[in-house]
This record gives sequence, C-alpha cells and structure tokens, in this order.
Amino acid sequence: MDPAILSILSALAAGVWAVWTWSDEQNKERQAKRDQEAALYVNALMLAISQLQSKLYSLLEEDELAFYKKEYRDQYEFASPAAIQILHYFANYFGWAFVSYRYGPYTGDARVIELTRRIGYTFEDRSEFSGDAFRFSLDERASLGSTAVRRMGGETPVRPVFESIPLYQFEDEINDRQSKYARLFQSKAIQSTVAAIDNADQSESLEGHERLAVLQNILVDLLEYLEGKEGFRVSIGKQKRARIKGVHSIEPSPQPTIARIIHLTPGRIRMGVPRIKTDEDYANRLQSFLASVENVKSIRMSTDAASVTVYFNQDIPTAEFAQTLVKTIAGESAAA
Repeated sequence: MDPAILSILSALAAGVWAVWTWSDEQNKERQAKRDQEAALYVNALMLAISQLQSKLYSLLEEDELAFYKKEYRDQYEFASPAAIQILHYFANYFGWAFVSYRYGPYTGDARVIELTRRIGYTFEDRSEFSGDAFRFSLDERASLGSTAVRRMGGETPVRPVFESIPLYQFEDEINDRQSKYARLFQSKAIQSTVAAIDNADQSESLEGHERLAVLQNILVDLLEYLEGKEGFRVSIGKQKRARIKGVHSIEPSPQPTIARIIHLTPGRIRMGVPRIKTDEDYANRLQSFLASVENVKSIRMSTDAASVTVYFNQDIPTAEFAQTLVKTIAGESAAA
C-alpha cells in the first residue's frame, strides 16, 4: 500500500482513538460527578423522605398518637419529646429537599419539579385544608430546614457538604432562647403544629389530618420515583399509603396556563408566558413586576418566543423559587 495512504489512515485512526478516548473520559467524569451528587445529597434526601412519610403513616393509620398520650403525660414548656421528634422529621426533610434541589442532579427533572410543586401547594393551601397545623409557607419550610441540615466547613472540589444535626441537638436549639431560630420556633405554624400533636389522642382528632394524608401520598410518589431513578431502595417492602378520607384532590383545581417552566439551572429560570406575545402592555408590566421580586437579578424577555428568562440569586433553591415565580406571575396576571 502507498506509504502516503498508510500515513493518512494511521492519522485517521489516531484521531478516532483520541476522540473515543476523550469521549470515554468525559463520560467517566460525568458519572463520577453524578455519583458524588447522589452521595452528598440524593441519598440523604431519599432517607429523609422515607422517614417522614413513614412517620406520617404511623400517625394517621396506626395507634402512635394514643401511645404518645400515655407515654408523655406531663406538660412541657414548648412541646412533648414526641412532638419535637416529629418536627425534626419535617425539618430534616425540608433541609435536604432544598439542598438537593439546589445542588443535586434533579434540579431540572420535570417529575421532581411537579411533585415538589404539589408538596408545596399542599403545605400552603387554605381552601382545601383547614387549620394552621402543618401549614408551612415557603419561607418557613426553608428556615425550618436550615435548623436541621447545616453546611459543614469542608467542601468537595465542586460541591459543598451538608450534614443533619441529631435530634438532641435540634431539641437543644429549640430550648435555647438566644438561638437565631428562636422566633421561628415561636411562629404560629410551628406552635400550631406541635400543639396539634400534643392535643390529639387519636388520628381522627389530629388537626391537619387530611393535609398530612395527602402529603404522605405525594411523598411516597416522590420516594418511589427517586428510588426508580437511582436503582436502589432505602425502605423495605411496598410503601403504605394513608387513606384520604375527605373529598380533597391531590392536584389543585385546573387553572389556565399563564406561565410554565421551560428550563431550570441554578440561578436561571426560563418560562413560557403566552400572553406576552400578544399583549405589549402586559409584557412591559410583567417585566417591571418581576424585576422587583426579591432575589431576582435581571430579566430577559422574548415576546416572539413568548418566553421570560429570570436570573436570580444562586443561593435560592431553584425548583422552589421557580414555582414561586409561576404563582407570582399567575397572581399578577389575575390582578392585571
């Protein structure tokens, strides 16, 4: 064979090998990063979901409240140990949810975003679920989460490290009047929640029963989805689901599509807003309104594409902030 042709073929082979090797290395790096994110955030989130949904099932479907009533007869300054333990489960879940949706691999996952939206809606809803017990706003969920999941001093090359505090430390925080979280623990939502637990002697009398039943079912959905994606289970056997006894629907009532999430990355959300394509006045009002929202840095609007891109503080949990923006746009549109 002509030496020139051999030289060309050798060069092509070397080029193909280099590209294949580079691609293989890139895949390995991506997988290593994905494994690191799972180890740092997703595994802890799955465990927190499993513990919370299991505890809610025990409260709603088993005799756990009756046991608490017998076990903790004394009056406590803040709440019984049982109520504090349940609050710790909530705080632990909130903490890992915010951390995982900020740093983990599911920030842009449509199914996780949808289930997160439903969980947030159920925690905040006043129309379908009465009472203040277990009704936590976005800010309260974020604050309560930060009491139980703390950022550690060390850091990986690309990701910060977090750790859950144990129950006894959480209880010490509650009892510390000088704690920076003292006002949070005295808030109406938390006071109503621990009071509901300590005042009920059976699940039927627990304030917020239906809210918790719906939440438990959605948490099971989220856990099963994450377990399927990760390829392992953190719990044994099939998950039990609490009975939803009322007429409550797990999904909120259908609403016209005012805004929808197109793409998410930390610090950036792109949304589709159909109305801005045909209503110039509305588009101008919406741009000014969004620019005034806390933590928003800048806005880029494309009327031709009917999309709005919002750049915001990267320290804010992406999935939760996205749902807040969608609700905010819906509320502004209704008022316009």
